[in-house]
Amino acid sequence: MVRFLLIVCGLLTTAMPDSAPAQARFAPEIQVGDRVITGYQIDQRTRFLTLLGAPGDVRTLAREQLTNEAVQLNATDAAGLVVPPEQVEAGMAEFAQRGNLEVEQVLEILGSADVEVETFRDFILVGVAWRELVQGRFSEPSRASIPDEMRSRTLARTGTQGGTRVLVSEILLPASTPETSLASRARAAEISALRGEEAFAAAARRFSVSPSSSQGGALNWTALDGLPPNVQSVIAGLNPGEISRPVELENAVAVFLLREREQVQSGSGETIFVDYALFTVGGDRSSAARVAASVDVCDDLYGQAVGLPENRLIRESMPINELPTDLRTELAKLDENETSTAVTRGGNATVLMLCERRPGQENTVDLNIVGTQLLNTRISTSAQHFLTELRASTIVIDLTN
Repeated sequence: MVRFLLIVCGLLTTAMPDSAPAQARFAPEIQVGDRVITGYQIDQRTRFLTLLGAPGDVRTLAREQLTNEAVQLNATDAAGLVVPPEQVEAGMAEFAQRGNLEVEQVLEILGSADVEVETFRDFILVGVAWRELVQGRFSEPSRASIPDEMRSRTLARTGTQGGTRVLVSEILLPASTPETSLASRARAAEISALRGEEAFAAAARRFSVSPSSSQGGALNWTALDGLPPNVQSVIAGLNPGEISRPVELENAVAVFLLREREQVQSGSGETIFVDYALFTVGGDRSSAARVAASVDVCDDLYGQAVGLPENRLIRESMPINELPTDLRTELAKLDENETSTAVTRGGNATVLMLCERRPGQENTVDLNIVGTQLLNTRISTSAQHFLTELRASTIVIDLTN
């Protein structure tokens, strides 16, 4: 990784000449409330993100990140939050460890790309301060509102009575025709070469056709043995933070990022059972979407199938590993009474609905493990909503227009 980043640094030195006059480099470009973001700060963040392998228009991403961070700093200042230097140092060390590096190595690499130490330090400082703020604001209310019933339902979704469960992010690229398949394979190869969760999430928002794209491709905890065999084998070979090679699925090319792996309490990994309904609409996907919007539970689909051939509505309860790959893939994304219109049968759109998911034997997993994961997810969601509200109430002016 060090060698790769040093090569990138060399390319940056030649590809990003510093030709602007000194006074222009430090001129304000964005005003965020009472804070200003200078062209120099944007240049620095652009170099930093390029080192991290961020896709797309990196300078635009740098401006967006710095704007959000200015909003976050305004909020932490208003709360009177002060981050001790040792917490910033710990955050820098944590960042370096993600790439199996020491802080000194990271600083050397950044210096080779003309990225200042203070640029890196400021990036970490904002992250640490924001994390402290949102944990103090949302942690205890969220913890108090996660009942055991919710933990049990989540545990049933993972289907793990022992063995391994994983947190995965996905990018699905279309492959319905030879032309789209060729283009998607090329793009998937580029995505596989990315580094880091942030770069992967940005690519998911930009390219993925999966409903998870709006969350940067992030999926919930799922049992490793509940995934399709070809996906399971690929993810099993990843370490947290690594991105997979492209995986061929039905009508899609997929790339996965393993965010976290967890070994739960021992027990036999018996098969997960699912009760599901598959209704063949007989029209296009928009027709399926209208049906999906009109039903709340699986039994409602019987009303949609009145007068139609019996094979138009399938309702089964069976081990998930005995289902076709496309059904397994979609059901893995659903909670009870949620629907998907991604599956087709005979060229016709369908509504797939998960009625119930249950483990094959008595659970042996500590519910506190599940509760912690639910808490972290809830805090993350609350923090994102909080940032959106703060951004909407902050005056942001582009000074370059």
